Amino acid sequence: MLEVMRRHAYSWGTRIVLGFLAVIFAFWGIGAGLFAQVKPVANVNGQRILADQVDREATRLRETLTEMYGANAPAFMKSINLRQEALDRLIENQLVAEEARHLGLSITNEALQDKIATTPQFQRGGQFDFDAYQEILRSNNLLPNEYESSQRGAMLQETLRNMIDSGVQVSDDEVRHAYNLQHEQVGLRYIVVPYSDFTAKISPTEQQIADYYKKNAEQFREPERVKILFIHYAPLVLAANFVPSDKDIQDYYKRNLKTQFSHPDQVHARHILIEVAAGATDAEKAKAKAKAMDISKQAQSGGDFKKLAAKYSDDQSNRADGGDLGTFGRGQMIKPFEDAVFAMKPGQVTFVETRFGYHVVKLDESKPAHTDTLAEARPKIIDALRTQAGSKLAREALDQDLTAALGGANLQDLAKKRGIDAVETPLFAANDQIKGAEQDRELGQAAFKLEAGEVRAVPVRGAPYLIKLLDKRPARIPPLKEIGAQVRDALVRATAVADAHNQAEKIISTIKSPADFDKAAADHKLAIKTADPFPRAEHSIPGIGEFPEVTDAAGVAPTIPGVIDHVMENGGNSYIFEVASRTEPSVEQWQSAQKEFTQEYLDRRRAQAWTQFLDHLKDQAKIKIDTEQLGSSEQSM
Repeated sequence: MLEVMRRHAYSWGTRIVLGFLAVIFAFWGIGAGLFAQVKPVANVNGQRILADQVDREATRLRETLTEMYGANAPAFMKSINLRQEALDRLIENQLVAEEARHLGLSITNEALQDKIATTPQFQRGGQFDFDAYQEILRSNNLLPNEYESSQRGAMLQETLRNMIDSGVQVSDDEVRHAYNLQHEQVGLRYIVVPYSDFTAKISPTEQQIADYYKKNAEQFREPERVKILFIHYAPLVLAANFVPSDKDIQDYYKRNLKTQFSHPDQVHARHILIEVAAGATDAEKAKAKAKAMDISKQAQSGGDFKKLAAKYSDDQSNRADGGDLGTFGRGQMIKPFEDAVFAMKPGQVTFVETRFGYHVVKLDESKPAHTDTLAEARPKIIDALRTQAGSKLAREALDQDLTAALGGANLQDLAKKRGIDAVETPLFAANDQIKGAEQDRELGQAAFKLEAGEVRAVPVRGAPYLIKLLDKRPARIPPLKEIGAQVRDALVRATAVADAHNQAEKIISTIKSPADFDKAAADHKLAIKTADPFPRAEHSIPGIGEFPEVTDAAGVAPTIPGVIDHVMENGGNSYIFEVASRTEPSVEQWQSAQKEFTQEYLDRRRAQAWTQFLDHLKDQAKIKIDTEQLGSSEQSM
């Protein structure tokens, strides 16, 4: 919920500006010799995209995601390949620019100047400040022509996207149908036949285990694994003894005074959310409000706010942390919430209503606007200058050690001379984390491209690695004697799952109408469980979890109540379902939500149209990607 609140507080335009102003620490110019600097990562209709472009875009993307997701950004970024995402953006930008030129679209110098002049980051007292403009670009290692070119491209893309958006229209009937599908509620009754009820009765023979192994050998395949030795050239480690001069510290402070060391007022708050669904009835809203007000009274009377949040809050992103929203400034939360929090005093508890529902809010700390003194900023400045110096040392050390290693030098000896350690890993698979390098997926990706004894430099965000492949074990299917117990367990489970399914088939064959449902359960001494009405569009059944086959089937059941006419499986268990109720949202709910939902639906359709447009451009283009530089084999699109 915190992410959602922050997402609604920012426009996409603001995020783009923040992304382009991200601090760039991308690591340039390393790899297997000079070829790594000039070999393109991709070729799009004859235009090259180079590795340093991808690195810079990846850095911008990382900063944008950090801005959007806050403390949850690292967890989110583990799930994606930033360089691949960055390359996709660069390809799309290039194709859009080509299409815009083909259509005769352009951005005038006057329009670009107006865009930059009205960017809040470049204004002082509501007016464009050229010194501020230069200062911000300089502090973020951006040249004016580089930034202005990127802004021109963003404006051109916005123009083209507006053209696509204007062609997307939706009818009232279409929107109402979409709303009904999204907010339809279904209630279920079901019988479950657990496979675990059958496992104790299954005792396979040695021959049966061997036969199962023979037929399902691929199921037991172990992945390819490698072992590497690596040196990590971490800037702060290499520059541990670097001491910047007082002049360098003062110069850095002056350059970044307004951007890094001037802080607006901030607050640290917690909240308990009692969520109100879009289109909720007045009665549902009143019930949620009464609950929130009761919690607010408990908190104001000395109740433990953290425990109350853990017990009552509907915000799953922070309820386990006592509703902690962290520290944030103005403009980071939606307006009603922000206005209330910034008017509070530390320790105070208040009650706020927003589009998400009702919030019980406690202010932990208030930090007034202030500017760090040079003394206060000094440790941070030293770290920044040390990192810059360390990045330079890392580049130099890597180039020297790569040359030496290719000449036969031992990596342990090279590391020892640098005062750092060479780390030998155990065998690991492609999807395993590497101890000591958990955040750097590029390391493992590079390792699997090497042959035993081969050495390679791996560029990773200014803190590169030198690696040597010590061992490579191909994927294999272990012999039965090694994994006999594992095969037996798999056979027992498969047999029990089949037995449970067969039992459920026998039960469902006796159910000819909803009236037979209860009798069938009683005859087989099985309990009937219920799932109270829930949104069918969520595809998740309370008490079971994700089960889209059931929610889809429930939507087309011809009669209510009605039994779904076939057995469903989930997690090895077999289920028989009765659709007890299916209710479309009321006219009142639709009227209450119509305006907001129509806009959301239109935005969604426009986003789909834009994606289809980009896909069409890609289909028509000649795109060649050297995925060796992204972590996979070369491919063409």
